[in-house]
Amino acid sequence: MKKRLVILLSLLIVSLLAGTASAEGSEISYGKSYTLITPASAAYPDNSAKLTDGIFGTLPDGSTSYYSSGAYIGFNQVDADENGNFVIILDLGKKYTDISAVTIGFLNETDVGIYAPKSVSFALSDDRNGIYTELGSLNTAKPTDAGISETHAMTLAADDAEGRYLRVTIAHLGKFTDKDGNEKSAGWTFIDEISVYSSGNAEGGIEGGTGSLPEQSKPSPAESSEITESETSAPPSESSAPEILDAGDGGIFVFVLLAISSVAMIGALFTGRAIKNRL
Repeated sequence: MKKRLVILLSLLIVSLLAGTASAEGSEISYGKSYTLITPASAAYPDNSAKLTDGIFGTLPDGSTSYYSSGAYIGFNQVDADENGNFVIILDLGKKYTDISAVTIGFLNETDVGIYAPKSVSFALSDDRNGIYTELGSLNTAKPTDAGISETHAMTLAADDAEGRYLRVTIAHLGKFTDKDGNEKSAGWTFIDEISVYSSGNAEGGIEGGTGSLPEQSKPSPAESSEITESETSAPPSESSAPEILDAGDGGIFVFVLLAISSVAMIGALFTGRAIKNRL
């Protein structure tokens, strides 16, 4: 009887862990092309692949700054559009009808003038030049105090959203007042990755439109500020785990608790059996 119970509990753990792993879905944006509607800085340029290569920024060996990892593209404040935004359009290659989540990675490294965006919003369309339907937005604002060095990844959950083209609108922090009452301007916004996930609820995808945007020129911008390593910058804190904004994600937490409980039950069974054998 005990053996049968152990087997059943083991199968439960495997199924729960598999369900948790698949809840996020499969990434459909890896290696896909995108267009920077607002250009990246010539000092921290894009190579047409950085945002979909699956590489998030990490702390290089011997360095106290994430921005030097080479995983990020840098947007300078002088290149924000008339609304104070940086805009990217990502082409998923075909229309998907089961988009389940979008993740964006960004940097907050205040001593070198890099600040987290104020917010990031996402919209989907079947055609590049067509009408975009808002998917949702993330409040990405982070502390602006001196000495902060953190890389973040935040996820917006979706319910089988549809589209081929994802428009990412990054709201530059702009001017802010520090804790001493001094007015400052956020010089830079650094982004390292945009990931789109599919739930797998639809078979394949639907071929989308093939509209094209005007070719974007990338002139060397007149930088308003230069990034320099501060001699008094504090060592960066640990990279934060992805922050997921979705009311339905409590189910995953329950699965994890059940799995932990199951492991504890199995351990208790084996412990009790060992004690009985010794007696």
